[in-house]
Amino acid sequence: MPTTEHLAGQWREWRYAHVATMFRPYGWTSLVAQYWLEPTDKAVTFDLLPGTWGVEDGKVMYTPPASGPNLSVNGEYPTGPVEIIPGRNQTYGHGKSVPVYYGACEVETIVRSTQDGQQLYGVRVRDPHQATPLAEAGVSEYDYDPAWRIPGVYTPTPITEFEAETVETGVRESTPRIGTFTFEHNGRSYTLVLIGKATSTGGIQPVAHFRDLTNGKTTYGAGRVLELEFTDETNTRIDWIDFNYAVALPCAFTNFVTCPVAPPENHLDFEVTAGEKKPERQIERTLTYKKA
Repeated sequence: MPTTEHLAGQWREWRYAHVATMFRPYGWTSLVAQYWLEPTDKAVTFDLLPGTWGVEDGKVMYTPPASGPNLSVNGEYPTGPVEIIPGRNQTYGHGKSVPVYYGACEVETIVRSTQDGQQLYGVRVRDPHQATPLAEAGVSEYDYDPAWRIPGVYTPTPITEFEAETVETGVRESTPRIGTFTFEHNGRSYTLVLIGKATSTGGIQPVAHFRDLTNGKTTYGAGRVLELEFTDETNTRIDWIDFNYAVALPCAFTNFVTCPVAPPENHLDFEVTAGEKKPERQIERTLTYKKA
């Protein structure tokens, strides 16, 4: 096992990078709108965006206006209907999505589903001028504690798509399950379900979305997420879970997201006094999706 100094030093570097990413100009706190499209929607208009929007054969399509303001799609102003490919915003880079801007704002699309399994499409707007400054968010964390770096065993399973309920009532998000991680705490065994988050390089990042008894008291009420690391080239082995790397969900900072609800299997019956604490600035949840 590495020295405590080494572990703490690596965590400090990671923590700085994580906070900088969260509060960058087009980070989660810059979201100002989340619009929704049903599979049959055509010629829909949105308050903060130009042109009209709709869905054709499962693709989110943008049609520019005959004159006036327009989107910039991959560095060009479209002259006719164009698909806005779903993906995370371009600071991350994801899949085949391309940079889309409207003035200073960044525009992105997402794919979700309804409670009855129907496809649902979202259009989000990020405004760098509205991004919450770090100092105003009041983000803090527990000091690094090596006791929360706990050994365990990863058990891979066939990847299964699971449509999880989200903080946006009526909207579900696909959370591919890739296996479980089992560890011991205070003499008891616990098993967490892991999901596989797609990375910008086409790989899979194992993630544990969990709740514990600190939620709502010292940490974010809806739970936290924690990225784990594969320790072999075949992505079949994970040796540790380090709760010092747990962070609040994006919905702790903005309304315009669809954070999945932590699965019941991942509700821990003890306090995890490690990782990120709840932000001082509280978000009053306002739903953006209303079923027609």
